[in-house]
Amino acid sequence: MNTKIAYSAIFAIGLLGAAPASHAESIIRWVDSAGRVHYSDMPPPPDAKRVEERMLKGSAIQMDKLPYATRQAASRYPVTLYTTADRCDGCDPARKYLQGRGIPYSEVKLTNSEEAASAAKLLGKSKPEEIGVPALLVGGKAIHGFLETEWSSELSGAGYPAKTR
Repeated sequence: MNTKIAYSAIFAIGLLGAAPASHAESIIRWVDSAGRVHYSDMPPPPDAKRVEERMLKGSAIQMDKLPYATRQAASRYPVTLYTTADRCDGCDPARKYLQGRGIPYSEVKLTNSEEAASAAKLLGKSKPEEIGVPALLVGGKAIHGFLETEWSSELSGAGYPAKTR
């Protein structure tokens, strides 16, 4: 390999690494024909079932700045926090816990009965009133109510480091 080509390739790779990572504005959750759940920033195939799109908040953690273990866990077990627009005693402590631990998450505020019904299905409940907010969805596993030890155990089991930085 000629030296000039080698330096050009190294320079191009360096530029790619220095370029700011594009950041998805939304995440799409869908189920395939075999019942497997997928999360992506790309549109699902036409035969996808139960497609839901969530807009990421401006406060979402930038994935490219997270430690490798956190990025890996987030790609396999994305975290969604379900809260309500009404008074929720556990919602602020839940957010602070996730932020303090450096967990990238999206938040879904349940503001109407339609959203609550959709969330109930995702969270394994038959009725919206059975959802204990805050609720956490780690991959496909739902946890109702904020209990730090339970959340810690589930997040650690999914591969999220105990603390970042």
